Amino acid sequence: MNNQSSHSPDITPAQTYENVSESAADLALDHDQSPVQSGSEPAKVGGGFIAAYMFAYFGLNLVMLMPALFSLAYKVQVIDPEGKDTSLGLVIGLGSILGLVFGPVAGVLSDATRLRWGRRRPWIIGGLLISALGAFVLALAPNIPLMILGWAICQFAVATISAGFNPILAEQVPSSQRGKVGSLGGVSAAFAGVGASLIGSFLTGNIFLLFLLPPAVFALGAIVLVLILKDRPAAADTATPSVTAVFKGFWFNPVRYADFAMVFLGKFLLQFGFTFFSTYQLYFLLERLGFTPEQAAQSLAAAGGISLLALMGFAVLGGFLSDKLRRRKPFIWLAAGLIAAGLVTTASATSLLVFIVGGTLLAAGTGAFNSVDLAMATDLLPEKDKAGKYMSIYYLSSGIPGVVAPIIAPLIIAIGGGGNYAALFVAGAILAIGTGITTWRIRGVR
Repeated sequence: MNNQSSHSPDITPAQTYENVSESAADLALDHDQSPVQSGSEPAKVGGGFIAAYMFAYFGLNLVMLMPALFSLAYKVQVIDPEGKDTSLGLVIGLGSILGLVFGPVAGVLSDATRLRWGRRRPWIIGGLLISALGAFVLALAPNIPLMILGWAICQFAVATISAGFNPILAEQVPSSQRGKVGSLGGVSAAFAGVGASLIGSFLTGNIFLLFLLPPAVFALGAIVLVLILKDRPAAADTATPSVTAVFKGFWFNPVRYADFAMVFLGKFLLQFGFTFFSTYQLYFLLERLGFTPEQAAQSLAAAGGISLLALMGFAVLGGFLSDKLRRRKPFIWLAAGLIAAGLVTTASATSLLVFIVGGTLLAAGTGAFNSVDLAMATDLLPEKDKAGKYMSIYYLSSGIPGVVAPIIAPLIIAIGGGGNYAALFVAGAILAIGTGITTWRIRGVR
């Protein structure tokens, strides 16, 4: 439910920007700017490096997820209780545009940074400081426009941090350890997702701590990580693509490459529907079940632990079976069905137990989708020698809904006089079914 890791289909509004920024590194590769300047493999990393990486990754995900899953919704309903649905959508949607646009540019600029301190450290620390500024603005904001500004600063910060953080795995960790370190990072991100609502529920009495704790936690991990990071400035002859060239790199012909267009559209629809749920799940519990914000957040955290087990189990099992059976599409159909069923179940929930069942189905579907979506997208790359470009495009299939879905959601919630979260979740289920249809139209994989 609210426990999604960075390896999920990016189903929370904030998480999407890590993927957009991550795609910028891939885009830089497409411009012959390899993050690893030396052709040799990096040396094996020890337990200290892995622990620092995991803790920093936990903090970064807390920065992204705690506001998106709890803090923003909590403060919006305090400032504007009558118009909270529309106001939350505007804060998350409009506030996220800056991060979405800046993410690709930041990744390219990071690759070309020539400061003596390296090309990754300045972006991580600079982003941390910007994140603290954004959190401070959010904590002080007395109205919705200033909350939009604060969230925009926070998303700009996430794009900045990600430009320095995301290449670390490729640059600092040898290929023999990347699977292990990457999976441990995913675990730490998942725990951040579970903890986001729980931690928030205990901080509602201190609005400053509610918003400033996540960047403070990230600061502890980031400082240790940058101190042990073996970072170098970019080579003097490193060429930086223009901003125009960066964004031109996101265009492809959807008619000529129909299979890739369908896999893009499928993830777009799934992400769109799930963003409906992740953005408004707190308000659903407040309105439908009559919980206080604290009770709702604690319930989401407890349910998140159960959902995490379902997500990880289906991800591992789906990946194993997909490779063994050499099939991709059946697992996408399974994922779409589970997610649609989960959304319909939560839409009809009149008790916490039913809500948890729905969330568990959602998580299981997410795990099934995670197990094959990147593999299927890779299988369907139109031009194998331009993998960076097309994976950058693919990541946008989760970034764009994070901006658009929260803005559209209040229009659906308003059906029948307002507060119609059930209609919103059913709409998400219909979009998930659409993913099954787009997958059926794919011809390049089985």
